[in-house]
Amino acid sequence: MKNDIQKQTAPVMTEISEIFSSIQGEGPYLGKKQIFVRFGRCNMHCHYCDELDKMQKGMYQSVPVADVVRQIDVFEREKGQHHSVSLTGGEPLMYLGALKAILPELKARNLTTYLETNGTFPRALDQVVGSIDIVAMDLKPPTSTGDRAYWDEHREFLAIARRTKVFVKTVITPAVSRADIERSIQLVAEVDPRIPFIFQPESLMTGMSVPAMQLIEKEFFTLASASLKDVRVIPQMHKIWGVR
Repeated sequence: MKNDIQKQTAPVMTEISEIFSSIQGEGPYLGKKQIFVRFGRCNMHCHYCDELDKMQKGMYQSVPVADVVRQIDVFEREKGQHHSVSLTGGEPLMYLGALKAILPELKARNLTTYLETNGTFPRALDQVVGSIDIVAMDLKPPTSTGDRAYWDEHREFLAIARRTKVFVKTVITPAVSRADIERSIQLVAEVDPRIPFIFQPESLMTGMSVPAMQLIEKEFFTLASASLKDVRVIPQMHKIWGVR
């Protein structure tokens, strides 16, 4: 009986590398003030990722979900009102149990929930999408990431994500192929051509990649605009600003 009670009252734990208040540096909510909850691990290892060091073992800690919520409360109280709480990573949907515990707490506080995700866990999203206000989905062309292709997962994921507010962003590196971009555009168009589609030229502390921007300007923007209603170019400004 004692063991049963302990199991019932055991706190929900999750892996967190950091929680902080900052400014959103990507996508259509660029410049908005957010509380960022960065989950530990990711199933992908994109070569351009600026968080790879934080996803190494020892760089994140196992903490109770209740502590995560308390820290969010502290930032909201001490740093002023935020636009939303960004659940980011790593990959937050690897931590489905934690999300199921955190999201109702955020909704009870009338906080806007903003999920930053690589769009590869559609079944996990299906279980929490009703509690998420904004989905920021990264679409991952393999010639850009250096990882494997996730076309089937992306298609299923986006079909679920459109139940709420969603936009797609994709990092463009000089190595990305036209075929991958064509497939990315087609995938979004088949789900819903009205979903905002954002090209992100790969950015460094010294500025964005000129070759990547040239690919967007000379080829990809026109290509996307032929099939999609809302196409934009927004650099990864947090890298250029030098903020988290």
